[in-house]
Amino acid sequence: MIDLARQREASAVASSFAQPRTLISVAAIIFDWVLLVAAVLIAVVASALLVKLASAIVAGTAISMLFILGHDAAHRSLVANRTLNEILGRVLFLPCLHNYTLWVVQHNRLHHQSANVKGLNSFSPLSPEEYSNATAGRRLIERIYRSPVGFGLYYLIERWWRDKFFPRPGTRSWRRYQAWADLAVLCIWMGLLTWGLIEVGLRTEGASPITALFWGFVLPFLVWNQLMGMTAFLQHTHPNVAWFRARGEEYGMYSPAEHTVLVNFPAWYDVLSHNIMQHQAHHINARIPWFRLKVAQRRLSELTGPDVTVARMSVKYLLYLTRNCQLYDYESGVWLRFSGRPSSARVAHASASI
Repeated sequence: MIDLARQREASAVASSFAQPRTLISVAAIIFDWVLLVAAVLIAVVASALLVKLASAIVAGTAISMLFILGHDAAHRSLVANRTLNEILGRVLFLPCLHNYTLWVVQHNRLHHQSANVKGLNSFSPLSPEEYSNATAGRRLIERIYRSPVGFGLYYLIERWWRDKFFPRPGTRSWRRYQAWADLAVLCIWMGLLTWGLIEVGLRTEGASPITALFWGFVLPFLVWNQLMGMTAFLQHTHPNVAWFRARGEEYGMYSPAEHTVLVNFPAWYDVLSHNIMQHQAHHINARIPWFRLKVAQRRLSELTGPDVTVARMSVKYLLYLTRNCQLYDYESGVWLRFSGRPSSARVAHASASI
């Protein structure tokens, strides 16, 4: 566990990196948008199946890249001006169809203030009792969600559709009006995108409006959800990382870095993902801009040392996580498999009851 003195030192060091640069971020925005538009057009007009598939994957990756910049804008770390951050955040969230206002509520207000608290975060694990009391259908869904093939499905249904697209009745009144306005903008974007793809499909030999929508929107959107789901799973899931039923006394004993996992990817992936996997630095200070995260993470890792969880990404590691982090006993602080067999040592004090 990271002691209070090191937490304060880490916070001070992180603050020194919290300096956005507008020109750098604007250049990244332009590049990502050009990449997305080019990839979508190639996916629609190309005749070779492999070219269409590769282009759709690139388009989905570009949606992810734009989202990450929008994520920074929501934290006011993309550019130096607050109003410009809000405008750019909404523009950057268009391809991923995320409601900017709802994202700020779900991510900035809930996730960052209550990381790893059950019900407030992506991939909150069920307890053994909840799993055993669930219907057979629900248990099957949970098994799919917590598998590599189900990451995108989980994010699409459980996070985007439920929390990040249109406002629910429980949204506070003043935010609900903002959220409805953001939804209206998203609907306009969807209409324009649909019209544009249909026009391209009608004017392209060998294409049709249906195929244009599939290659230019549906498949890239599914790729984006898969990438986002995998990212959310990796950043807060590990046999050494604790989860909590509520933000009780035990939750507050941990530093922000201890709620996350530093998963080391190859350098090319860090470039494509705008350093989103440098997640411990981000939780220590969310104002660190995307292009400073990697340097900040190296410096902060020197301070946190072995008290945080670090892993190297591989297929083997991913399968290890999905096999060993299936259920969580919130009372004893132990991860379990779906069979009920413990798969970790005790990683947390007994969490507070809701």
